[in-house]
Amino acid sequence: MDSKGSEETSKDSGTARAQRRKGLNSAQKKFMVGAVIIVGTIGYLIFTGVQASGSYYYTVAEVLAMGSDITKNRLRLEGKVAPGTISKDTSSLKLNFEIIDESMKKIPVYYEGVTPDMFQADIDVVVEGRVDKDGRFIANKLLTSCPSKYEAAEEVKKSI
Repeated sequence: MDSKGSEETSKDSGTARAQRRKGLNSAQKKFMVGAVIIVGTIGYLIFTGVQASGSYYYTVAEVLAMGSDITKNRLRLEGKVAPGTISKDTSSLKLNFEIIDESMKKIPVYYEGVTPDMFQADIDVVVEGRVDKDGRFIANKLLTSCPSKYEAAEEVKKSI
């Protein structure tokens, strides 16, 4: 009886061990849930970061060709500041101007904020924002390109 009892006890303990191996205990379940949440959050942040910074630069002609669907999307628009179109209110930091592209099509832009020092007529700019229902581009970012690299290239051409 003694040997039978020890065999049954060893079978029971073996079954209990097998059941423990099959299922996760409470601490392991909590760890797995935490890991899934952390990995999911990191994945979401990477996805939204790439989506926000990966937007394409559109020309004025491309934006105008998009029609009414354009008001739903955030865009980056590039072009030159049209001469004679700059209207600046320094007290409220409001700026209105038009951007033109090679096709000479233009779109009005409204920007509220600190204007870059290099901002002037006939300079290349990139604006980020949305087109409103009236077809005006409402920019929340205004970037200018540095003319010094173009001036240096022109000086090299003149010396050749």
